[in-house]
Amino acid sequence: MATVSVSDDERKKKTEIARQHIEEIRNRKFSIGEKSLNPLTQDLHNAVTSLSKELYTKDVHFLMELIQNAEDNEYAAGVEPTLELVLTTWDITGLGSSATLVVFNNEIGFSKENIESLCSIGKSTKKGRRCQGFIGEKGIGFKSVFLVSAKPHIYSNGYQIRFNEAPNCDCGIGYIVPEWVPSRPTISDLQVIYGSSNSLPATIIILPLKPEKLETVKTHLSEIHPEVLLFLHKIKRLSVRENSCSFSEDFASAISISSETNLLSTKNQGTDSRIVHLSVQEGRDMVESTCCYYIYKQNFPVKPENVVDSRKDLNEWAISLAFPFSDRLRRGTSSVGVFAFLPTAMVTNFPFVVHADFILSSSREAIVLDNKWNLGILDHVPSSFVNALMTCMNSTQMAEIFPTARVVEFLPIRESPVRQLNGVRESIRQKVKSKRIVPCEPFLTWEMVLCEPIDVVRILPEFRKILSHIKKLGVSLGGISSQGKYILHNCVDSDKYDETWNFLGVPSVNESYDWCAKCIQTCNLALRGPTEVYVDLLCFLADNWKYFPMSSISLLKYVAWNGQIFPCTVSQIKQEELKVHLVWEAQQHSWLNKWNIEMGCPDDIFFFPAEIVTAIVRHRKGPAVKNWLVSKVGLVVTNISAYCSKLATVLLQKKDRKLAVSLAHLVYHASLKRYIDSCNRSLILQSMPVVDMSGNVSMCTTSLVPASRSTWVKLFGYSIIKHEPESESDEGYGYYPSNYVELGEVYADAANFAGSSTPEGKLLDFLLKHGKAADLPDILPQDRALDIASIRLASDQALLLLEWIQNLRAKKYSPNKYEIPKRFTDSVRCGKWMKSYSGFRSPNCCYLYDGTESSTLIEIGKEFKVLSAIDGEYYNDRIKSFREELMFVGVQIGSENIYQLIVNHLKPLLSSAMSGHLGISLLRFIRYSVDNSKLDIEFLKTLKEGKWLKSDWGFVNPLGAVYMSSDVGGAIKMITDLRVVDEAYYGNELQGFVNELKLLGVVVHVEDLYKLIPQHFRFPEDLSMLNADAVFLVLQCIRQLGPEAVVLKEKIVCEAWMKTSFGFKCPSETLLPKRSWGQLVDLLPLPIIAESYYGSRLRSYKAELEIIGVAVNIDQVCDMLTVKVKYLLSISDLPGDVVISLLNCMKCMSKKMAPQLNRLTSCLLGERWLKTCDGYRSAPESILYDSGWGTVSQFVDLPLIDDAFYGDSIFSFKNELKMLGVMVDFNEGARFVARGLVLPEEPVSITAKCALSLLNCARSLRQSSKPSDQSLLVTFVNKLKGSKWLKTHMGYRTPAESLVFDPEWNSYLEERDGPFMDQGFYGNLTSLHKDDLIAIGVKADTEEVCTSIFQILTCHKDTSSVMRIYRFLYKYMQSSYSQGGFASQLWIPDQDGKSGKWVSNLWCVLHDRDNLFGSFLHVLDRHYEEELLSFLSTTFGVDSFPTLFRYVDLWNNWVRCNHCVSSTELHSFWGYISETWNAFSQKTVEKAITMLPAITVTGAVQLVEKDEVFIPNDLNLKKLFGEASEKPLFVWFPQNGRSSLSKLYEIYRTFGVRKISEAVQVSANSELEKMGTENSLIGKTLIKIVLAFVANPVIYMPVEERHGIAKSVLDISIFGTEKPLMVTYFLDLPSSKKRLEVQMRKLVQWEKNLRKLLVHKPSWNGGSGTKSMEFITDFARAIAEAVLPNGSGFADDLSKIIKMAFAFGFKEDEVDSLLLSENLELFPVDASFLECAFPAAKNQCLSQDPPCTPQTSIHKKQRRY
Repeated sequence: MATVSVSDDERKKKTEIARQHIEEIRNRKFSIGEKSLNPLTQDLHNAVTSLSKELYTKDVHFLMELIQNAEDNEYAAGVEPTLELVLTTWDITGLGSSATLVVFNNEIGFSKENIESLCSIGKSTKKGRRCQGFIGEKGIGFKSVFLVSAKPHIYSNGYQIRFNEAPNCDCGIGYIVPEWVPSRPTISDLQVIYGSSNSLPATIIILPLKPEKLETVKTHLSEIHPEVLLFLHKIKRLSVRENSCSFSEDFASAISISSETNLLSTKNQGTDSRIVHLSVQEGRDMVESTCCYYIYKQNFPVKPENVVDSRKDLNEWAISLAFPFSDRLRRGTSSVGVFAFLPTAMVTNFPFVVHADFILSSSREAIVLDNKWNLGILDHVPSSFVNALMTCMNSTQMAEIFPTARVVEFLPIRESPVRQLNGVRESIRQKVKSKRIVPCEPFLTWEMVLCEPIDVVRILPEFRKILSHIKKLGVSLGGISSQGKYILHNCVDSDKYDETWNFLGVPSVNESYDWCAKCIQTCNLALRGPTEVYVDLLCFLADNWKYFPMSSISLLKYVAWNGQIFPCTVSQIKQEELKVHLVWEAQQHSWLNKWNIEMGCPDDIFFFPAEIVTAIVRHRKGPAVKNWLVSKVGLVVTNISAYCSKLATVLLQKKDRKLAVSLAHLVYHASLKRYIDSCNRSLILQSMPVVDMSGNVSMCTTSLVPASRSTWVKLFGYSIIKHEPESESDEGYGYYPSNYVELGEVYADAANFAGSSTPEGKLLDFLLKHGKAADLPDILPQDRALDIASIRLASDQALLLLEWIQNLRAKKYSPNKYEIPKRFTDSVRCGKWMKSYSGFRSPNCCYLYDGTESSTLIEIGKEFKVLSAIDGEYYNDRIKSFREELMFVGVQIGSENIYQLIVNHLKPLLSSAMSGHLGISLLRFIRYSVDNSKLDIEFLKTLKEGKWLKSDWGFVNPLGAVYMSSDVGGAIKMITDLRVVDEAYYGNELQGFVNELKLLGVVVHVEDLYKLIPQHFRFPEDLSMLNADAVFLVLQCIRQLGPEAVVLKEKIVCEAWMKTSFGFKCPSETLLPKRSWGQLVDLLPLPIIAESYYGSRLRSYKAELEIIGVAVNIDQVCDMLTVKVKYLLSISDLPGDVVISLLNCMKCMSKKMAPQLNRLTSCLLGERWLKTCDGYRSAPESILYDSGWGTVSQFVDLPLIDDAFYGDSIFSFKNELKMLGVMVDFNEGARFVARGLVLPEEPVSITAKCALSLLNCARSLRQSSKPSDQSLLVTFVNKLKGSKWLKTHMGYRTPAESLVFDPEWNSYLEERDGPFMDQGFYGNLTSLHKDDLIAIGVKADTEEVCTSIFQILTCHKDTSSVMRIYRFLYKYMQSSYSQGGFASQLWIPDQDGKSGKWVSNLWCVLHDRDNLFGSFLHVLDRHYEEELLSFLSTTFGVDSFPTLFRYVDLWNNWVRCNHCVSSTELHSFWGYISETWNAFSQKTVEKAITMLPAITVTGAVQLVEKDEVFIPNDLNLKKLFGEASEKPLFVWFPQNGRSSLSKLYEIYRTFGVRKISEAVQVSANSELEKMGTENSLIGKTLIKIVLAFVANPVIYMPVEERHGIAKSVLDISIFGTEKPLMVTYFLDLPSSKKRLEVQMRKLVQWEKNLRKLLVHKPSWNGGSGTKSMEFITDFARAIAEAVLPNGSGFADDLSKIIKMAFAFGFKEDEVDSLLLSENLELFPVDASFLECAFPAAKNQCLSQDPPCTPQTSIHKKQRRY
């Protein structure tokens, strides 16, 4: 903050004048010191009070007024206007304030008029001066500070005054009566707060804060809007900081405008725009946030109807709009949308900020919306916005800063919460809708175009990709321009901008389908793009087809008969004008397409192009496109099988011989490639017409191979095919009908179709193999009688017929499961074609003898007379090889067949009633079958399922019937539904077939009967009818079945069938008692089984009774009692006498029946049956009172048993209650304490005894092994940890905040130094108690104690305590603690050694080597002994020496304070920078340091902007510009000391400091004329020097470039003048916006822009004669600049070499030596060039006169490269 230094005498003089002025105001205006008071005094005081309260109802406004006043103040030239607010806890005014806000402002100071204004109401010095830039107007703005301060002070220009809101005791007026401040605060006090190294600014406002306003002020300071400076003209920096460690909240911040860039200014149009960089630094580390704003300002004339009195001096409205580059800066408040120089509280929801000279409400929170001045401004905001937007859109410079996508985001798309502003929003919308602001893609060029919203269309992203792809391929999209719409640019076509385009009325994507359809048609996208684009187009159409009316557009393609691809429309396909097919297996599609072309696209069948199908299949959206092409477009999805089937249908109509043969070959090759499966192949062959021997195409399911290749002729002859009858009476002849044809010979020939070859005979073999062609024995017979079976067949014919049948039968087991036709079979079986010994007979009347026949079965067969033997000799014994076929046609062979014949005869007889005799006969046949192992499963099943067996239920099937003796019959019938065989029906003979009956499934054994009873058990309807025999049968069944009696048990346990003392009951409700249970049974009434009814036999089934639920032992009786007790508990609470009885019973049972007692008491677990003071509780939740509970009863709600309810007798059952879980001992009841503990808010009521009891409870829970107790322990400990109940030497603390003192520490520490347990209160704590304390979080470990004391260090305010703690920590704290982070505060003792202050560790350092930081940092070695320094460094993170960042901060502090830097300080500072210089330090220093030291003419040092200082490499220029400039221009270099000149030179160059010779601009103003080259000094030797120098590896110039430079030097134009050559040098100072101009006389000057060498003719002429050193220097410099215009560093070196060569007369030998000494050489290629440029050896750069060496010593310098 810039300040003005004032001497003490001047300050005293000004102070005295100011004091006299205040006294004069007090006398004149307020009559103080007069005999009588002004009668208007009280009214004036009331008016001031009321107005102040009315104007500013919120505390935050006093800050706005302070900022506003600072903006209206005047500032000295060259000063950056700054406002700094410092909050301190130091009571500098001596008024007892806990905090004070000090405001520093570097304005020129208060004038008398300003003071007069403060002492008045409404008398602002700024009234009527708004046209001059003043923004204050009410005249009471400063009075707003009274909201937070009762006595504000002002120190400015000698004035030291304060005001008081209370009425003055002398005049009775408050607020405006000035009082002189004679003492506090002193200037030195203010200096300490501001910074001892900085000079105080001219104006300081001190506000001792009201106690209730401290937090409010802190909050408002931390929430100052970051954009507060955005529209202020003067204030460039605003900072907030605190000056005390007592504040817990760090709200330090700094807001500044770091730079401004003017972009456009059209003053005649009243507009200008600029870029403002706003910076905010916040927090302890001053983290920086920045945002750039584009601010557009436009002036509008004020309309007469909008003029108001408060603005009548203004004739223009200046409206500014601020557009943020990125996220706006915000802190503490929402984004303000309206500014009136300062932010209001209005939120607009607009993405830009509106600023104008609005008239505000008295609270400054909002503009007055019904004010005509404000309404006039708002009317012009839309025009200003549109102009700003169009300027931004059309400006090339703005386009580089603002991307177009960012610009459209400034549109106010969201409604404003302020109703009047929505009119502004709507007006903006209407205006921009007619402007070209929407970025679009033309798709004809690569440049973006801007269009009106009405001309823009949004398209789907997929369609955009298609167009972009086509555009990249170079395909013209000229058709787009004919659509009349432009496509929204991709950069702004996303969901993010949906609201924007809706705001502008740009149609949504859903409204662009018609446009896309027209685009596809006009641009012919379906046909012009490559395959991949076409497929993408299909994907797009498939996804959006329902929106596209495109049936008449040529979108699809097909392959014609000649192989060419033609377009077609969707309507052509849908209307079946075209049938386009495709196969989704790309390889098959391509292959079938070739065949289709080969066959000439029969029936107008066309295919989709193969490459497109391949692309679709591979595309990620292939499935969707497939579905669309089929379901919506109508393409026919086919496969090779379907295609072949279609051709077969076509052939039925066309009868095309070639097509028929082609189809057969197609099927053959498709089968070879496995393109069709066997099933489809069979169907195709079955439906495929064939070409017969006559060349006709005919349809037949099966055809015969040509006769020349067949065997069927042997059996049938040539009459196998039946020809059509000539008349109705003629049936024709031949076995097969005429549609069964003989294949033509063409199927046996070799052929070639569609590039696939078929060898000879392969096709016929294929047809024969797969059934399309047939021959014996593969011919399938017709379903009709075989004619030849009715005649006598020769041996060969009969054997051929049997072979045919053999093959036909084999087909039955083939996958097709062929069944031989019945009529064909019957004719063969019944036809008399088989030769037997009795003549030709039908097969079913014959048998073939094999010697195994049973005589019994033969005898039965003869009885039926169905058998005759075959003549084997007739068939040459070959007949036996057809054994199976003979049996098929009815021939019987061996006993098996005869047996089967009988079985077949019996099967129909088993389905109905059978006589007893027949039944016995059947059983005998079964016995024969079993004995001979002939009874098969199927026949046995028929026997079991037939209803032929007589029972008491009638005729039933044998399975499940019972054949049992009659002794248990009655019982079985009573309790089961089993069927019993009728023994009387069959007689006694039945008993001999028990095994056969068992085989048939009849139950014949009692063990099996028991197994059936559970499934067939049934109670009689009247359970009282159930006699004892039936009951014992049931019990016997249970005994026999054992575990398998579960089903039976389930059926009987729930039924009340057991007779008891309480009637019939379920088994589970009864018991079979013992005499020893008398007492237990009598306890509650229970049902007992009636033994008198069942007899003594019942007890023999005790185990079975127990199985079905009867209680037969003591445990079960206890269970019944338990159930009874639970029932009683479920219906009501237990009465007291019942409980006492139960406890008494428990006492009796505990002696002999302990296990049963446990079971009985278990029913009480979990039940709330005990009455307590808290209601009914379960036993474990209840407590029997004991005196031990009294210590904690005050803080714990205990469920004590209600002894008033139960009586005192309840205490006699202490053991029984304990057994049930009741808590009877306090030492075991820790869980109750833990659960119900509620610690008081005031811990003083917790006695030491109570506290120890709580510790005992925690110990008890901790020692418990129960998981529940461990969980409860956590809760209990958390309660103890969460409350401040432990008494320590620092008050009551939580356990985590408390410590246990170790006597070992007495030599370092005292108990009062920390929150150690108060053993005077608790007594001497035992080790057990200490362990308990540690368990709940109290710290006793040395390291933990160190940590705790370390954390509360700042609570101490005396040096002795802090020193003890530091020494203790140094002794005991582990160094590893510092790894977890550093403490933030360090104690700095005062000079008296008793008190001191806490300061941030960031402002401390151990040592200050150069004594630079004494006023900037706290140096610890001045306060602490050496042994503590390392500890403080490690623990508090204090640097040993100031770091680079501290040096940078120090430098910037010097800059801010205008510190007069001494040479010694510069030596030290830049010496450190030089020593630590590296890449990191370079980056850090470059960014942080903006001003560098410059040396004045008098030798003083001044800090100057780094772009306005230069390196004095030219002493002439240094002298000239040094005299011409008011401020120093040349950087400081040390004369001696640490800083190396070369290193500092390097550092300066890194900062961008230029050499003075580089920075100047040159202009020569003499009259010049072109000179000849006869006296030129530019010759071979000079060119050699140039070539050798630029060939230097450091410069690294290529050969061509070297030679080009040499030629340019030779071709230099020389212009001379007779007059002195005056050269003007210009030096621009950008920060000061100044240009310095000096002149110098030159003898030679190089004009770079004109490429001319300017010379002073008298000095130039004369060849190499005597030349002055001035001429030589100028000449050498000019040539060096001509050779190296952009390499100034090297130009200096070249200039020195040329000067030395000139001094030696440019002699070639001398020059060669000179080049060698400078490590330069001439390469051969350069030597060749030199010889070509100077072919004659006599050409010399100088005349023949010897050179004249100037009278100066020349020092040669060795160059190293």
